[in-house]
Parts: sequence; structure tokens; C-alpha cells
Amino acid sequence: MIVRRWLIVALLVAGLPLPLVGCGVPSSGPAVVVKAAPRNGVPSNPDAAVTKKTPLGVTDPQELVRRYLQAMAWGNDTSQDPNATDKAVESAKAFLTPEAQANWVRGQDITVVRVQFNLLPVTTANGIRVDVAMQPVGVLDGHGSIEPKATGVPSTYAFTVVPEERGRGLRIANAPNGMLLSTEGLDNLYNVEPIYFWDSSNRSLVPDLRYINRSLSPATRVAEVTGWLRDGPSDYLRPGVSPLPAAIEFKDRPVLDATPGSVRINLAAKAANVQNQLAKFAIQLRWSLRSLASSVELQIEGQRQDLSRDVAWSNPAAVPDGQRDAPRFGVVDGRVRQLDGDPVTVPALGSDDNNNVVSAAILRGPVQEVALVREEAHGRLRLWLGSYNQGAKAAEYVATDLEGDVMSRPVGVLTAVPSDPAFLLAADGRLCAVSAAIRQCVDRTPPGIGAVTNVSVARDGRRVALVADGRVYIGMLTFEGSIPSVSQLVEVQTTLSDAVGVAWSREEWLVVAGRSAGQSALVEVTVDSALVEQMQLRGLTGLTVTRIVADPSVRPDAPLRGERGPIMIEANGRVYRVFSGSVDEYPPEASPAPSTSASASPSGAPAKQSLPSAPFFLD
Repeated sequence: MIVRRWLIVALLVAGLPLPLVGCGVPSSGPAVVVKAAPRNGVPSNPDAAVTKKTPLGVTDPQELVRRYLQAMAWGNDTSQDPNATDKAVESAKAFLTPEAQANWVRGQDITVVRVQFNLLPVTTANGIRVDVAMQPVGVLDGHGSIEPKATGVPSTYAFTVVPEERGRGLRIANAPNGMLLSTEGLDNLYNVEPIYFWDSSNRSLVPDLRYINRSLSPATRVAEVTGWLRDGPSDYLRPGVSPLPAAIEFKDRPVLDATPGSVRINLAAKAANVQNQLAKFAIQLRWSLRSLASSVELQIEGQRQDLSRDVAWSNPAAVPDGQRDAPRFGVVDGRVRQLDGDPVTVPALGSDDNNNVVSAAILRGPVQEVALVREEAHGRLRLWLGSYNQGAKAAEYVATDLEGDVMSRPVGVLTAVPSDPAFLLAADGRLCAVSAAIRQCVDRTPPGIGAVTNVSVARDGRRVALVADGRVYIGMLTFEGSIPSVSQLVEVQTTLSDAVGVAWSREEWLVVAGRSAGQSALVEVTVDSALVEQMQLRGLTGLTVTRIVADPSVRPDAPLRGERGPIMIEANGRVYRVFSGSVDEYPPEASPAPSTSASASPSGAPAKQSLPSAPFFLD
């Protein structure tokens, strides 16, 4: 769905006719200003200094090690400071004794590690031992990306902490080799800063997760982000997105006017050769800079650019015009029904084929393609696809050839063939792709993983998350016609065991349902595994979660990390809404939803109310 609500191309015209744009560098004319994309959140004081902590005066051995594992922060920022790595190395070495400094080998890369301190420090003959379990997450590169480690096997390292020679605190006597940065340091000293690339069919924006140095000034952050855009997508996204056209080169450093929050981008002369792509580039810039600026002005060789008003490009994750509450759906008495949220009319649900439904999906858009997993008379499940025929004024459903004993909820995907959308679902351990034209399972199970049990597609339609044998993976969707395939598969470290469900809760975050300490648990985790947030929820204890769904829409006032979208779970055969600190049964037992199959009980008592199952949001 194309959303234009916050992305507006406005011509600044000072009472002059609009010039025509020909070959070469265009003549001076009105600037194109791309305004008001949803803000990713600007700190209340963006110029406040952010500094790393030093070892001076530290008397707690664990605190010393914790600070040491944050000292390599900003060492990847060599595009803004060629000496950044050397400076970070010196910052880390300040935590070590002279002998440890002499023996330490820095290595080539900054490795991000998830850290857990084991028990309390122990006094030994050599000093104080601090045991730390460290799990490698990936390598933080100079473009703010974390390239995942092939094997993130945790290991425990015993740090030895001794008094500093001049009695000014403590130092580490035996640091592990390599430049290490804890995920805590990443969280504290970097901002999450997604940048955006157009998907390979040039239809939708796809976010690329980056981490930006919080100590940089806003103007320097703008230069960093625009440089990342010029250098292209991360390796993970590369198969499914497009880099900037080669003709788009920055003539000089972007200029940030901090008072109105506008950025001026001056391009080299050859950008005039791709004039028809500049409007799209302006939108890409606006989304990528939304935490830093409120508008973007494009120039070529110092001359303002006049672009068309009709820019039909947007972010599919943006909240649709006028939406106040995401529509929620579920299955009640074997039929798909809207549970609540902004009312949505789905004519295809009025069909008699909307029965015996186990789970379902509705692909948003003018056609509203519907996928139903229905139970057949012999107890097996079959996938049905349907939509509403406006000409015939009737819903039309067709049975696909996909039949199985166990099926996940289907998820809809817009393909490069608009008239032929596809659905992905897990069926008897296989990842199946089914399109309206090819009504059978095309097996897209990635090699090297176990039985697939759950699938979720990001709102951009190019990133996918899977659960297979209790583990969570992410990958990219590429297309052969209207049939998607999965590539670039990487396991996500969730800190949970036995994952049963995954959903996209924010543009760059997954929410995962699994087990922790023998109980059902939910966590949110970034797609690169670096940041994990445990969700402490009242009412979850004692429930067995079997399904999780979310709506990752972006709102204009979202904070730096984005705003967690609404989440629903299915547990113990019932539907629950997930709030910031609790889960509540849906609908509340005190006011159950009206029954759709009403017959009064013979005794005159109120009929038993039906409760929903199989919750979902629009895809």
C-alpha cells in the first residue's frame, strides 16, 4: 500500500514560473523540500556531550570490567576520524596493567559480544577473578553495521583484576586478545539509526539497521548517514535492494541548518543525468535522516532542483492515513472476524467459504486477497485463496493443492506481479510459497535448517523471519516471477529456548515467543541479534504461548528505536493482548464478545460466549 501521509514534495516558488529541466545542470529554480516523514525521535538535547567512562577511581572489579568492555566504542568510526580505531585502542589499554598492555593483541575487527557476569568476584592469590560469559554477536564495521558471526558460541573468560600501581583504583592484568565491545556499550554509546534503500523492484523502502556514534554532533551525523547511503546497503540486504545510482555523487559535505532542522545536499553535475530518479532519492534521504532533520533540500552544483509534485513512493511500514488503532482479526466459531481496531470492510469474508477456518491472513490493499487455512472433512488442513470480485459482486475462493496435517498462519507478500500476490506458510515442516496463479506449494525451505513451524514477513515485503526447530532465523526474499525465495539466512540469538513464534514488532526488531526458566517468555531483539529486551509481563506466568503476531507500523512521534507495535498472542487456546507490562485475555472475561451463532440455552441462561483464536493483523 502506498502511503503519502508524511512524505510530501513541496515546491518553494517565489512567484516565478517553474523552469523546464533539460540536459546538463539545470538552471536555478525552486528547491525541492521533502518534509515531515515520521520522526524517529530526536533527543531532548541532541548536542549534549556523550562520553565514555574511564578506569579512574573504580573500586568495584566487575564495574571495571564492564567499563573495559565499552571502551572500544566509536573505534569503527573511521570515516569521520581516520584515527578512531587507534584512539579507542588507547582508551581500552588504559584499563590494563603495563604488562597486560604489552601482551594484548588488538586484532583487526571490533567484535560485539553479549556479556553476562557469573556470580560474585573471587579473591585469588593473583588478584580478584571476575568470570564473564561472552557470546560473540558479530563484527561492527565502519558503516555502522554488525556483520553476524558464523558461530556465536559463548565462552567464559576469567579476568584478573589487581590494584593500580599508584593506588588510584584497579586495573586488568590479563585482557583477552581482540577488540571487544559489549552489547551494553553498543546500547549506551550508539543510537539505532536505520537508513533506507529501495527494494530491487523500486516499489518500497527497506530499512538497513545501523548504529551511529552518539558523541558526534548532529551535522557530523548527517554526513555519516549520507556517506553510508552512498556506500550502499549492508551485505545482508544487498540481494533484495538497490544501491544509489552511480551518477548520484555528493559534491561536498551536507549542510545542516539546525534552527529549522533542514539539510541541504549538493550533488555533482552528473546527477542531472538521472533527473528522473532524484525525487525518489529525496524521499530515501528524508526517511534516513528523519531523526536529524525535518526537511531535505536537493541541489546540483549549488543550484536548487525543481522536481515533480507527484512522488508516489513511500514506506510501507508507515501508519496508513487516518488509522488510530490497527485492525485486529481472529477466528470465532470457525469464521474470520474483525475483533477490534479501526473498522475495516472485507467483503470476501461474507462468503460461505469463510467457515471451518483454523487460521487466516488478509493482504491489505484494494483487492484484499484472503488466505484461509481450513479443516477438511477428513481432518486434514488445506489452504484456500480468495478475494472479492467487484464486477460479479461476489467473493471467489479456490482450493489450493496445499494440504497437510500441520500448518502455520499464512502471511501475504506483494510480489513484482501486482495481480499475483503470494502467501508464505509452514506446512508439515516445509516453507511453502503459494501464489494465486500457482495454487500449490513451491517448497522454499532453506537448506541446513530443521522443520519450519512459523513465518513472518516484514512490512517492506523483502525481509522474512522463520522459526525452525525452535530457532529463529532472518533472511531476504527474492522473487522468480511471483514466487518468493529465501536467501541470506542468518540465525538470530534470542536468549530464549524452544521458540514457537516470531513477528516483526518494529521495523528493525522481532518479538519472539519461547521458553525461559521453564516458562513461556517474550523478548524483543534487533534483527542483527545485538540488542535484546526481555518483556516482563504480568499474567504470562502459567500460560503456554503457541502463536504471536504484531503490527510494526511507524508513527510520526516514534522514539529513536521506533515504537513497538501492537502485539497479540495465542496461549492455552485463547487470545491475549500484550501491553507494556502485562498480557490480558482478549476479550476480557468480564465482557466477552457476542456470539456469532446465537441460540439461547433451554434454561433461559445466557448462551455461552465464543472466544477468538488464531489472532492476526493485516499483512
